[in-house]
Amino acid sequence: MSKSDRRKCSADLIGFFCVSLLGCLNHFVYELSGRSPVAAVFAPVNESTWEHLKLLFFPYILFLTAEFILCGRKTDGFLFSGVTGVLCGMLFIPAAFYLYTSITGKSCFVIDILIFFAAVLISFRVRSERTARGIDRGIMKSLSAVILIAGITALFIGFTFFPPDSPLFRSPV
Repeated sequence: MSKSDRRKCSADLIGFFCVSLLGCLNHFVYELSGRSPVAAVFAPVNESTWEHLKLLFFPYILFLTAEFILCGRKTDGFLFSGVTGVLCGMLFIPAAFYLYTSITGKSCFVIDILIFFAAVLISFRVRSERTARGIDRGIMKSLSAVILIAGITALFIGFTFFPPDSPLFRSPV
């Protein structure tokens, strides 16, 4: 393993632990804030699957931004690879949750946490693979990444305060 590969592996490992820790802590931010509308944008306001996607998205984007400022600007395609990674992780969460609960007929706190950790791992793995392959290069992809981050953030804001009538947005009974 080259020195560059070891550095990337270390950054992914640090990222995995930071995002996992921040995501777990984020679960309690809304209640601890006294149900602040500002906290509601970034932290889950209920136990719905949609709201729990915030546990991955916002800590991951925070870490991605910090990493981009510190060293990512030197890597063409870094932002788009990162956004692709978090989207894959976010897709995994409802897919895994609804699959196992449809089989078992109930949810399990431990499995939910393991799904979250797996989603964080998937996010960093996809990002790392795409960055290493150099497939996300170009200014248009970087611009697309910023637009996707803004769009997803807007969806979180809108659907937090005006959730559609759909199982994804309802707390499990």
